Amino acid sequence: MKTVFHSTPEPFRLVRSGSSFTLENRYLRCEHDAELGGALVSAVVKNGTGHNLFAAPQQFIVGIHDEGSYHCYHASKADAVAGERDGNPLLEFRSGFEDDSGRILPGLHLRLTVEYTPWGTADFRAELKADHRIDDIGVVQISTLYPAPRMNCMTLQDSISESPSAVGSNRVKSWLTLKPDPHPAYHTCHLPLSMLVFQRGVEGFQFFLGDDLSQWESIGGWLPGLQMGYVAWNEKRKSYEIRFAPLDSPRSGQYLESTMPFDFRIAFPFVREKMVPLSPCSGNLFRSGRGFDHRWPAEDDFRKMEEAGVTLMRLHNDGDGADNGIFWRDGAYPPYPPEQMAAMDTALEAAERHHICVVPYFSLHEIHPEAEDFGKNAQVWYREALPGLGMIPNYCARHGLFGYQMCLKSAWYEKRINSIETPLKNHAFRGVYYDWCYGKECFNKEHGPHHWDNGDLSRLLEWSWEKSGPEGAVYLHLTDAPHLPGENLASLILTDENGGSMIFPEMFSPHAHLMNVVPRQVCCMISQKAPEADHIRYALCALLHHATVSLCTDPYLAFYTRYKDIMAETEEYSHHTAPGEGLCTTTQKNAGASCYWNDSGEFMMFLVNLAEEPQTVTAQFRHGTIQISRSAEVPPLSLTVIRGREA
Repeated sequence: MKTVFHSTPEPFRLVRSGSSFTLENRYLRCEHDAELGGALVSAVVKNGTGHNLFAAPQQFIVGIHDEGSYHCYHASKADAVAGERDGNPLLEFRSGFEDDSGRILPGLHLRLTVEYTPWGTADFRAELKADHRIDDIGVVQISTLYPAPRMNCMTLQDSISESPSAVGSNRVKSWLTLKPDPHPAYHTCHLPLSMLVFQRGVEGFQFFLGDDLSQWESIGGWLPGLQMGYVAWNEKRKSYEIRFAPLDSPRSGQYLESTMPFDFRIAFPFVREKMVPLSPCSGNLFRSGRGFDHRWPAEDDFRKMEEAGVTLMRLHNDGDGADNGIFWRDGAYPPYPPEQMAAMDTALEAAERHHICVVPYFSLHEIHPEAEDFGKNAQVWYREALPGLGMIPNYCARHGLFGYQMCLKSAWYEKRINSIETPLKNHAFRGVYYDWCYGKECFNKEHGPHHWDNGDLSRLLEWSWEKSGPEGAVYLHLTDAPHLPGENLASLILTDENGGSMIFPEMFSPHAHLMNVVPRQVCCMISQKAPEADHIRYALCALLHHATVSLCTDPYLAFYTRYKDIMAETEEYSHHTAPGEGLCTTTQKNAGASCYWNDSGEFMMFLVNLAEEPQTVTAQFRHGTIQISRSAEVPPLSLTVIRGREA
C-alpha cells in the first residue's frame, strides 16, 4: 500500500581533526576551521553535486574609517571548544580581529557559537565584545558568504520597509537569476529576513536572521540601523559575495561598545538519494461543485482517488464560500453544527478504508474574531506589521473575513497548538495542513523589541512532525515562502498560488522544482470551468517539473490514473531537470521536455505535446557525459517516455 511521504530527523556527528571540525549526517557534511575564527569553510550536499556550496570561507569583518575607505579586520585564529546542547553538537570559538598583515584590532573580541540541529540547520550566535568604546566604525559584516558560481538563482524575504504589500506579508517578491555581472543582484540599506541561494533543481542553502531583529539595529552612534544587504559578483574571487551588514556607512559617528550578539541560521536541504514520490491530486476534500448538501465525498469518490494513487487530502474550509455561515473559523472548535460534524467523521472513516490520509487546515497566523479567546487576548497577541498599524484583517471577496493576523512570538503560539491538538485528538485526522506558513515581522512591544517569529514557526513545525507520528503528514503551503527547515520535515509542499493565465512548460516558479527534498504540488490557478484540454495541459506542465496539481476533479483523477505507473517509475532515478533550467530543451511550440537520470548513465526523458493534434517532439539533454537528442511522435495532449543508457 502506498503511504504518504515521511521524513526523519538526521542528527549530526562531530569529528575534530586539529583546527578542523566536521559535522556530518546522512545528507550533509559541513566543516569549520578554528584557524579562521571558526568560520564555516565547507558545506556539501551529498546527493546534490557533492561539491562545496561555497567558493571561500565565511567571514566576520569589522572596518574602521581610514581616509575615505575602510581598514578591514577579520576574525583571527580562535580557541575552540566542542560540546553538546540538547544532544546536538555545539561548537564555540573565541577569537579577535586582525587585518591582512596580521595587525590586531585592540579591544574587540568575537565569540562564535554554532549548534547543528537534526533538521539540517546550523544555528549561529556571533557575539562582539568591546573592552572599551571603539570609535570610527564604518562597517560590520556578520557572516559574509561566497556561494559557489554554479549557484544560479536567489530569492529573499524582504523586511517590511521593502515590502510592496499593504499587509506586510514578508513574502518573496521575485526569483532572481544569478550570473557574473558588474551590477549587484541585490543592494539595500535594510537586511532581508531570509535569503535562499541555490542551483535550480539541485542544491543550495538558506540564511535567516534570528528572531530578535533589534540585534541588527544595535550598533551605537547617530545613524543606528543603517544596514546593508548586498549580493554581487566578486570578480577577484570568481564567486558571488553576500553581505549581511548591521552597519555599512561612510559617515562618521558610529561605535562599538559592550557586548552585541547577532543570531542567525543557515539551513541546508535534505536532498534524497532517489527522486521523491509524486503525490497526485492532494487537494481539498470537499466537492464544492456539487453544492453544499453534497460537498462531502462519498465512498465512490474515495475509490477513484485511491485508484489514481491519492494518499493525502486536506480539509480546507477557512472561509464562508457557501455563504451560509458554516465554515471552520480559525482557532475555533467545533467547526460545524452536529450534523456536519457527523458527516465529517463519516468521510474520515471512508478515507481510512481507502488508505487516504486526511489533514485539517490551520492558519499559523490567523484567528477568527468568533473564536474563543479572541476578545480577551487578540490585542496582546496580534502582529503589528508597522508601529501604530494595529491589527490587520485578512479578507477574501468570495469568502469574507478569514481572521486577524497574530504573532507566534506571543501566547498565540500556545493557543494555536491547543487549537490544533483538539481536533487531532477527537477525530480521525492524521496530521496537519498549514497555511500562512512563514515567519512574519512584528513591532508589537508586548512580544519584545522589533522581531519576527521564524524561530517559533520552526519550533511549531517540529512539534507538528512529532504530533503527526510516523503514519501522519505535515502538509505545508509555501507559495512565495520557501523554508528549507520546513521542507526537510514535510510530507508535501504546495506552491505557486499565482499565474495560470498562460499554460506553457516554463510557467511555474523555481520553487515548483526547487530541489529533490519533498514531494511538491502546484495550486490549480486556472478556472475549474476551463476546457478539459487546458487542465490536461496544466497537469502535463506540472509533471515536467516533477510536481502534481492540487485538484481532485475528474480530469485530474483520470490523468493520474493514466500515468500512475510512469510516475512511480521516476522514483528509480536520482536526478531530474525541469523546463527553464537549461539542461533538457526543445524549441518547438506547444511542446516540452524534462529528463531523469542516474549517475550510471540511465535516463528517462519525458516528451510532452500540448497541442490538440499529433506532433513529432525533439529534445536535447546535456549533462556531464550524457549528451543525447531524441525525437518521438507524441499524441495530442499526451506524454511519451524515452528510456535509454549513455556511457
